[in-house]
Amino acid sequence: MKEEIFTLQNIKIKICSDSLVFPPSPHGTKGLGENIEVRKGDWVLDIGTGTGILAILAAKMGGKVWAVDILDREVECAKQNALLNKVKISIVKSDLFREIPKRKYDVIIANVPQELLSPKIIKNSKPEIIIGMHGFGDGSRLLIKTLKQAKPFMKQSSRLFVVVYTMIGWRNSLKYISKNYSAKLLDFFPGEVKSFVYEDLEWYKSRPEIGTYRKGEKYWADLFVFELKLK
Repeated sequence: MKEEIFTLQNIKIKICSDSLVFPPSPHGTKGLGENIEVRKGDWVLDIGTGTGILAILAAKMGGKVWAVDILDREVECAKQNALLNKVKISIVKSDLFREIPKRKYDVIIANVPQELLSPKIIKNSKPEIIIGMHGFGDGSRLLIKTLKQAKPFMKQSSRLFVVVYTMIGWRNSLKYISKNYSAKLLDFFPGEVKSFVYEDLEWYKSRPEIGTYRKGEKYWADLFVFELKLK
């Protein structure tokens, strides 16, 4: 197990993880972690918790937090990290919203997989890695499924924090958001694509739905951070 210290909104968080647990990244973790707002006493739901870093952040900000992940290893990792940071979080294994209490949450954080994995990458990857990274379809399917399922768990004042990553069919994501939610853009920043892209670069360059671009010898993609509310 590898232990690191991350700082989000001036809050320090200790995180232990291993090679089969998707680590905190400068994409979803930083994009969401620097922009989510949790008030003391808010009911918070963290979907796709992974290491638990965003759930821990929400708990340290005063939220009453539930966190879910579909993978057993991630659930156990998040539980260990909650103990390490001395915060109380209800952490359960769940396919998105399936196993959580049917209530209205003040804040929902959805850092679900938004990578588009090529057939070659899928063939050479362990199932846990695929589930933890692949957005399915054009890469936007899991995010849109999450956005559809979130509505019954929200009230008019609820805030749903998501990122949209241009390494997928991001136009479909933005189209769904614009039709179904009131959206506030909180942040936007570019970043280099993850290392696996270079293992099958020609395939990724051939995909018109992906919004990547070249800067020098590297390839980059963009990240949008949104706060969503019911219309």
